Amino acid sequence: MGRAEGPAMRPLLITAGSRGDVQPYLALACGLLAAGHRPLLAAPRRFAPLAAARGVEFAPLNDEMLSLQDSVKGQGVRAAITAARSVTPMLRRLLDDQAELAARREFDVVVYHPKSLGGPYIAERLGVPALAGLLLPLYLPTSAFSSSILPVRVPSVLNRASWRISSAIEAPYRGTVRTWRREKLGLTGTYRPMAGLVRAGEVLHAWSPHLLPAPGDWPAAAHPTGFWTLPADDVWTPPEPLARFLADGDPPVYVGFGSSVGGDPEELAATVLEAVRMSGRRAVLATGWGALRPGRQTDGVLVIEEAPHDWLLPRVALAVHHGGIGTVAAALRAGVPQVVRPFLGDQPFWAARLHHLGLAPPPLPRRLRPERLAAAIAAASERAPAAHTLAARLVTEDGVAAAVTRLEKLSDY
Repeated sequence: MGRAEGPAMRPLLITAGSRGDVQPYLALACGLLAAGHRPLLAAPRRFAPLAAARGVEFAPLNDEMLSLQDSVKGQGVRAAITAARSVTPMLRRLLDDQAELAARREFDVVVYHPKSLGGPYIAERLGVPALAGLLLPLYLPTSAFSSSILPVRVPSVLNRASWRISSAIEAPYRGTVRTWRREKLGLTGTYRPMAGLVRAGEVLHAWSPHLLPAPGDWPAAAHPTGFWTLPADDVWTPPEPLARFLADGDPPVYVGFGSSVGGDPEELAATVLEAVRMSGRRAVLATGWGALRPGRQTDGVLVIEEAPHDWLLPRVALAVHHGGIGTVAAALRAGVPQVVRPFLGDQPFWAARLHHLGLAPPPLPRRLRPERLAAAIAAASERAPAAHTLAARLVTEDGVAAAVTRLEKLSDY
C-alpha cells in the first residue's frame, strides 16, 4: 500500500474496550503507517506491547475499567453490580487521558470507537474531521433490519424505530461527558450526544459486505469497507502442548467465548465437555476471561487460555463461540463453519446473520444442553463448503486499504 505524493497525515485513532475493540484499530494504524502516514493509536494501556510489536506509536489510556472486569469475571451478577458503582470516576480518568491528546494539537483527523466516549469531542476541540470507526451497525437507522443490539427481534415495520435504542447506550454517561467536555476541553457550544454526531458525520463501517452488505437506505459513504485485519503474524510460536495436540490427530473443534462471561463457568464448561464427548471430536477449549472453567482433565481436549485466532482457527474443523464480531471475522477468514451461543449485545445479531448465510446452524439458547450443542457441531460440519466459498471471497478484500483511501480523500491527501 503506497501513498501518492503529498504530506503525510497525522491521524489520531482512539479506541477503548477489550482486545476485540483494539485490534481492528491497530490494523488500521498499521495500514496508515504502511501508506506513509503517521498515526497515533490511543488505547487502554495494557495493549501497549501489542502496538510496540507492530511499530505503531501508542498513547496509553486509563484501563481501570478493564481491570475491574478482570476482577469480577466469573463472580456473578452481585459482584458486577457492586463494581458498576465505581465506573463513573474511572470513566472520567479515561476521558481526561484523551483530553491530554487534544492539548497536543498536532492531529488532522480523528477516527474513534464510540466506547471511547470522548472521540468526537476531541476532534471538535482540534477543529478537524471526525469519523466513527464502527465494528457493527450501531447508529445509522435502516428499515432493512432492526438494531443490532436489540435484545429481541421486532416486526419489520418497527425496524427503523428500533434504532433509537442505540442513542440510549450512552445515556448513563452523558452527564459525565458533558461536564468533562466543558471543564477539560473548554467547549462551551451546544452539547450533542454521540448518536447524533455519528448520524450527522462521517462513518467507517469495518466489516465485510460479504457478511452484511449496506442496506439500500444507507448513504454510499456508509458502505462497509471490509474487515480491518492485521497483517499475518509470522512471529507467534504456539506453546509446545498446543502444537503437539494439533499434530496428533484430526483438526479439533475450537470452543471459546472470549470476554463473555455467563453465570456459571463451571457448568458451561461441563456442558461443553459432554457435548464434545458425544460428538466424538477432539477439542481445544480457550478459557479466555473466565467464561469456561473446566474442573477436570479430559482425554482428547486441550485447555488453553488463549491463542491468536488468525493462527489457530485455520487449524481447526469448526469454531464454537459467543458471536463477537472479531471471532466471527477470524472464523470467516479461516473458512471454518461456526456454532454460536450468544451472550449479549450484538452477538445474537451476528449469530442470526451467520445462520442466514448458511455458515452456522441456528443460534444456541442461553440454557445450553449437551445434546443440543453436539447436534449443532454435527450440523455445522455440513456447512464447511459454504464457509470455504466465503473465505475465498474475503481473500480479495482489503478493508484497511479501503479505509485508508477514505481518510486520504477526506483530508485531500
